[in-house]
Amino acid sequence: MGGLRRATAGPARRAVKLKPSIGSGTEDRGRSHVGKLAVAAVLAAAWFAFRGRPEPYDITDHLADGRRTPLREGRWYSRTFGEGPDLVLLPGFAGNSRTWEFVTPDLASDYRVHWLDPLGHGLSDKPADAQYDGAAQAARLVEWLDANHLSQVVVFASSAGAQPAVSLAAAYPERVLGLVLVDPFLVAGRYITWSIKLGKLIPAQSAAMGRLLYSQRWYVRIGQMLGRYNPWEVTEADVDRQYLPYGSPGFMEALPAMFQGVDPANYGGAIASTRCPVLLVWGEADRTAASSQAEALAGQFRNAEMRIVERAGHLVQEERPEELLALARPFLERVARTAAAA
Repeated sequence: MGGLRRATAGPARRAVKLKPSIGSGTEDRGRSHVGKLAVAAVLAAAWFAFRGRPEPYDITDHLADGRRTPLREGRWYSRTFGEGPDLVLLPGFAGNSRTWEFVTPDLASDYRVHWLDPLGHGLSDKPADAQYDGAAQAARLVEWLDANHLSQVVVFASSAGAQPAVSLAAAYPERVLGLVLVDPFLVAGRYITWSIKLGKLIPAQSAAMGRLLYSQRWYVRIGQMLGRYNPWEVTEADVDRQYLPYGSPGFMEALPAMFQGVDPANYGGAIASTRCPVLLVWGEADRTAASSQAEALAGQFRNAEMRIVERAGHLVQEERPEELLALARPFLERVARTAAAA
């Protein structure tokens, strides 16, 4: 299916105070030179570490198996697999829909699976002046559903993709049969919360640093490693999957606006208003939030069940696709196929 893979101490010494010797000035100058060389080495290392940005590319080379639907604010990339009740799969912040490639072959045997890159993500357009909060993305998502003649869907969402997903379910309940939220970025640990607050205090500086970091392949690799139970399992293909779209037109320019729209503290109302069934899947080693926060999140929904996946981090769909499928399929049978048969 288009190259997709199926989920498979010595003694103490008394200090002796020495008087300066005749040659101490020379030694001082030598230390000064060493210090300057050290500073130069650090600056050179920083230059090498932060040089460049992703190589720009023509995204038309990557559209052969997908399409881009023109909407009012830009084109949304999607790719469809299989037949059956409709599933829409959303990536996380600054991600792209290929994060779902390991679960798609199995799901597409019984469902029509739509990979979807929201505005600003993946192979979709990336206007720098757009709003990227969950409510704005949900409104665009409805526009995309209408343009593709989809009346009701089950939404899978990874990480920050849960923000437009719950916004959609709360504001347009008639369109959403259920939600499968994988490590949803609707709660955050202390470090991430502080980072978001700092970004709002100094937005220009944060935007500049964000652009600098996101342009570096090593930074993307670190992000992938932090997202996994076993960081050393990250492959070049994993880095490529996340990094490649960063060279697409407009990504670096849109990144500051995307940062401003991703605060998980803004979705309490949408969570409480979500009426459809919700499956929360959490990796036991997710570093974005504590497990106690995940349990509290489940209690905020009206109709949610939470499952913990062992030996998984923030990217369950990539690390443990078989376990995710084993949890998702009974849920889908209840909410999607039952609705289709009604």
